[in-house]
Amino acid sequence: MHTMANRNPFASLQSVAILLLLFLSRLSLIKSFQRFARDHKSTRRAGRWHRAKIPDYCQTISLMPLALFNQQTQHDEKYDDQSNRELKFHMMNLLKIDDESKAQSEKIKFLSSIIQSCNSVLEDEDEVERVRNKEVELVNLPEKLSTIRRFINTSSRFNDHRSCFRVFSGEDNKVSLTANVLLSLDRPFTFLRDTLSHQSDASEKKRGGMMYDGTEAVVWCSSLTSDQDLKFSSCVMDDMPFSQLYLGVCHDDDYLDVELDMESVSKLESLGVLISGQKVNDDSNSKHKFKIKTDDLNVIQTIVSDALKDEQQTLIKLIDAAVELVRRDPLNESNEPHLVLLSHCVSCSVIASAISAWKEEQQQNEHSRHRSRLEDLLHQAVTVVTFGNVCRSFCDGPAYIHISMWDDPWNKALGAHSGNDESSGGQNAVYFHAWSPYDQEWEDTNIHSLKSHNAHNVNSCLIQYLCLIMRINGIQSFRALYDAARFIDPAAILDINPKHFAVSYRNNLGELVIPPRIDDELLPAMIYATGGDQWLWGNDDKSHFDEVLPDEIEARSHLEESFGYSVFEEIRETCSEAKAND
Repeated sequence: MHTMANRNPFASLQSVAILLLLFLSRLSLIKSFQRFARDHKSTRRAGRWHRAKIPDYCQTISLMPLALFNQQTQHDEKYDDQSNRELKFHMMNLLKIDDESKAQSEKIKFLSSIIQSCNSVLEDEDEVERVRNKEVELVNLPEKLSTIRRFINTSSRFNDHRSCFRVFSGEDNKVSLTANVLLSLDRPFTFLRDTLSHQSDASEKKRGGMMYDGTEAVVWCSSLTSDQDLKFSSCVMDDMPFSQLYLGVCHDDDYLDVELDMESVSKLESLGVLISGQKVNDDSNSKHKFKIKTDDLNVIQTIVSDALKDEQQTLIKLIDAAVELVRRDPLNESNEPHLVLLSHCVSCSVIASAISAWKEEQQQNEHSRHRSRLEDLLHQAVTVVTFGNVCRSFCDGPAYIHISMWDDPWNKALGAHSGNDESSGGQNAVYFHAWSPYDQEWEDTNIHSLKSHNAHNVNSCLIQYLCLIMRINGIQSFRALYDAARFIDPAAILDINPKHFAVSYRNNLGELVIPPRIDDELLPAMIYATGGDQWLWGNDDKSHFDEVLPDEIEARSHLEESFGYSVFEEIRETCSEAKAND
């Protein structure tokens, strides 16, 4: 074993000399300040010290030993403490696919290095948490979960819950169930709907509200650790039971402190992925401390294909089980719930890639099966609902419902919607669009966050719009919504284009009736009634949002005109119960 002395025979002598010089400097410093205090003792007047010029003998104290010591310490450090700054990503450049394959491959390469650094930090934090608290104690576990108590994952490490289904135990968010345990049950989707889904007391008593008939197992795919978002969405949809599949990073803090080499940072800045910030040491071999948002890390993981492979495998198993159920029981005589996958923003790309991977795997395993047959099975088995999707391509097969706002800058530029000819939302996809009440101007300063425009906000815009469509038309399931939107009445087929009529039918979609005033009257009123204004991004300046949202009297009049008396109180009561439970 080689020591420092073996490599350098004078190293030990240098260390002794440095320590001796430090001791002498400290002694000299103490004597000098004692002399300084004696000479300026008279400057204290009326209990206050006045500023006095520091004498030369204090300014000329030799700090050479400290300089030598600091130089030695800085040489051993791997990073510069002065470079601890936040990494701000240019979201448009980050999410778009570069035309040049070389630039795209370089971007993926250096983004992968960021993921590796963040994963090492998360593993260290999880290890500390594991030592501190090995597992979560299930004290108040609901009775309906007692049958699977021994299989519940109660690890205190966040990474142990990735790609697992959340268990709403009412105690901690670090309680989950693996997909293997779920799919090993005789009726997994019934168990998912009745046991693993969040259900309020009112929902359990009446088996859902007027917009839920119990025929579907709804899975919300997200990285949220707090259950407030999911509970609020459930209440807006009149207590519809939602389950949650953990995707990506689940972390309590908004930021992670990571060490990155300057080569990766500089290269990403040159590619336009990172917004250039303060200048630091350009040495590519050195490492520096940076702060990165956990939301940005989740976005990066959706771009790098291998980052979310566990989550994709869970989705593939779920899709495979749903398709196998349709193959065995095409008429659904067993009354097993239909699988519905919900996602928002970049999480939609995880679902899209999982469906594509499932199709490729099935075609490789069964060469005799036609592609059209696989797509028919997918169409019968799976419904996918996206909110403000940021994904350009969805492969054919499932029944897609895409909900977004016309003024959503992220969906408009990077997502699939009816006005984007370059994107593909899947064969026979259904699109629901409207204008949000938020007349925010898109600015270049907002390019570093996907939460820059509330037209992209689920809890303050998109979920209320979906609720209105289903409530107006009396729809009780997402598959019924899809079928109604795709329905074409043979008797209604005309030989004249309806655009030439005096009455415009552009707001009707299939059998669905969509009022023309849904944008400027009903949607703002529903946002106010459900309390969606409490979930607004940039809610610091409420005066701006008070101008675009109605007051209670106006919201009540719009909703009661369309849905009858006391509907405003019913909506308020349902959504207020979620806040009271939280």
